[in-house]
Amino acid sequence: MIEIAKEAAKYAGTYLQERFLQQLIPDEELHNDVKLPEDKESERRIIEVLHKHFPDHTIYSEEIGMVERKEDYLWIVDPLDGTNNYFIGYPYFSISLALQYKGDVILGVVYNPVAGQMFWAEKGKGAFLNGKRLEVNKRDDLTRAVGTYIRGRNSVTKEQELEFTRPFVLKTKRLLRNIAPALDWCLLANGWLDYIVMQRSSIMDVAAGILIAQEAGALVTDWNGEIYHHEDFDKERLPSLVASNGVLHEKVRELISE
Repeated sequence: MIEIAKEAAKYAGTYLQERFLQQLIPDEELHNDVKLPEDKESERRIIEVLHKHFPDHTIYSEEIGMVERKEDYLWIVDPLDGTNNYFIGYPYFSISLALQYKGDVILGVVYNPVAGQMFWAEKGKGAFLNGKRLEVNKRDDLTRAVGTYIRGRNSVTKEQELEFTRPFVLKTKRLLRNIAPALDWCLLANGWLDYIVMQRSSIMDVAAGILIAQEAGALVTDWNGEIYHHEDFDKERLPSLVASNGVLHEKVRELISE
């Protein structure tokens, strides 16, 4: 299944890379988002591959919604994670696929076609980047820590974002706002980031990335410190999470209350 997920991601990624840096014409521009035909074509390619190999698997994808089947397998697909980045020619975007079985995520694939980065994980088997096993870093100095902030598109106002992120900006080395959450979790998995704070973001955007980070040794909790466990997929669920290399976790979590 992991190899088929990689195949689907590469098939979509080849198309997205061909279209990247073109003068893209959106179907719709919204206040916090943009709708591109490239999103839909990427989705079509992913679904084509998945249903060719797994015709009885259910698929939930961002553009088309739920494609119901009778199996206990559910693919959670974001065909273009970082659409706004893609639209403005910023090479930080990915294709994200997670597979849920009986309510638990068992594999995840996140593919950045521009950088040639294929991240993947199977539950209990570790996380990998292009075949190299991933592991979070051991940084313990909060003032040298680099993190990223992820928020829901329409669930947090810009005023709330500014208020919430202020302690992280002031007390850590750098807080990024990359607007491609699946890929952010993979950077944590490879030790490039030290922490992530997520505020009311859709699980669809991050399911694959969270598994990859967890399999690389990241500690993922809710804001109260309770260990995160994937719940049966619900597109309306907007969890708020904090993740880190484990060493910095309580120091990062304390900044939330500030």
